[in-house]
Amino acid sequence: MRLLNVEIEINSRCNRKCSYCPVSIMPFPQVPRLIQENVLSSFVFRLKEIDFDGRISFHFYNEPLIHKGLEDIVRRILQAVPKCRPVLFTNGDLLTQQRYDSLVDAGMQMIVITSHSGKSHPPRPKQVVQFSDDLVLTNRGGKMVELPKATELDISQRCFAPTEMLIVTITGDVVLCYEDAYRSHVMGNICNQSIAEIWNSDDYSRIRGELEIGNRKGACEMCTNCTNRAHTTLGKSDRSEPFWDLIS
Repeated sequence: MRLLNVEIEINSRCNRKCSYCPVSIMPFPQVPRLIQENVLSSFVFRLKEIDFDGRISFHFYNEPLIHKGLEDIVRRILQAVPKCRPVLFTNGDLLTQQRYDSLVDAGMQMIVITSHSGKSHPPRPKQVVQFSDDLVLTNRGGKMVELPKATELDISQRCFAPTEMLIVTITGDVVLCYEDAYRSHVMGNICNQSIAEIWNSDDYSRIRGELEIGNRKGACEMCTNCTNRAHTTLGKSDRSEPFWDLIS
């Protein structure tokens, strides 16, 4: 297991509908608005089982700052796995100075703002601001039909995202990739399976193997239609963002 990043969906809503995001075209998912205690406690237990020491973030297709208990979640995770590195990805709309201070006090190592509106934010020590023009857009496995379709070059690229990242939804489902906005490629569930059991399952292992040799067509339909090239190099999932050296 080469697990560098874990992303957990702590709430299922976003306050924006950006045109390049699936939130703009898909209905609200039929899941709880906030993560339930049984899922959260299972998630923390599973992290502790493997003594996780990588980056952990709190998003899927949601705005994490909508969850008013994010600070308590961060503290709880750090108590269980103190070597992990909490990083918040947010659109920044709800980030006040008071919220910034409380997040940092809770143990958040970095706050990454993507300012979709172009709004500026005051400089802060543990904060990075990027704008929509800085984003490398993907077609979300072919779901964003207004964005370019995958080329033969795209689908011949290796991908190590499922080799290095674990994406957990608000119901505890582990999906193949963060590109799976429709939650259609479920590899297992942390409420009744260990991370090792999910990770080593036949389907998960098969898909990872195909992606690692650059056979996206042999992986699944979503991968066949995907334009994401952010994970073509082993180990890049941990350092794909230019700001990561600031907190490593």
